[in-house]
Amino acid sequence: MAFLAVSWERDKASVTLRLNRPESLNALTQGIRAELLEGLQKADQDSEVRVVILRGTGRAFSVGQDLKELTDYYQSRGPVMGELVQKEYIPIVKALRELSKPSVAVVEGAAVGGGMALALATDFRIISDRAQLVPAFVKVGLAPDTGTTFLLARSIGYARALSICMTGQALAAPDLVRLGLADHAYPSGEELENALAGLTAELAQGPTAAYVAIRRLFDRTAGLPLDDVLMAERDTQDALARTRDHQEAVEAFLSKRNPRFRGE
Repeated sequence: MAFLAVSWERDKASVTLRLNRPESLNALTQGIRAELLEGLQKADQDSEVRVVILRGTGRAFSVGQDLKELTDYYQSRGPVMGELVQKEYIPIVKALRELSKPSVAVVEGAAVGGGMALALATDFRIISDRAQLVPAFVKVGLAPDTGTTFLLARSIGYARALSICMTGQALAAPDLVRLGLADHAYPSGEELENALAGLTAELAQGPTAAYVAIRRLFDRTAGLPLDDVLMAERDTQDALARTRDHQEAVEAFLSKRNPRFRGE
């Protein structure tokens, strides 16, 4: 598939998947969804890629589902939103959460509905002072999907996430920092790009398998009894102890030098 609605930008060990429909504020059409999923799969399979960056072109990250396309979909199939979510949205959020390397969302404008879900599904968020996350599903009589309830409640707490989703409250950049969804809101493009470059370089040089294992532990152990969590952590450590990165870290410590991680 040629990348048209989503651009593929490779820079050394990182790949940027850029939603590229600025005229529609990067509304999520079938074309964008298909290309984004293929881009994530391509990055996942490339052993030279150590970081995946997701961002939008223009004023918005993404305003979510393209409502004109949704109207056409309903006219041809009936109001079977669950079918659309199952076939075209769930595979994307699963690809992000199961990615074999860390991911970063760059949010410089609004991330609405499904766009908010994509931003939440990444491991890190670098935001501008114009960033907004907007759970707008309720404004069109729908509930959050694509992992939004899971990811938001895990990030900011059940009661607050429930209130935000039921009211459709927009979270502006200061809110995102206050709630821990981002570390800082950058007022200039230069500052944002510098922060992104610093984080990307750090992640690209780090122990990739450990990053992924940490994400999977957090995703899979919520709500489990303590004994089950302890066993999951034990099994994860057992697997990571066999990685070359861990062995390199031990050797580096003994040799009093910095480790050189290879993501293996």
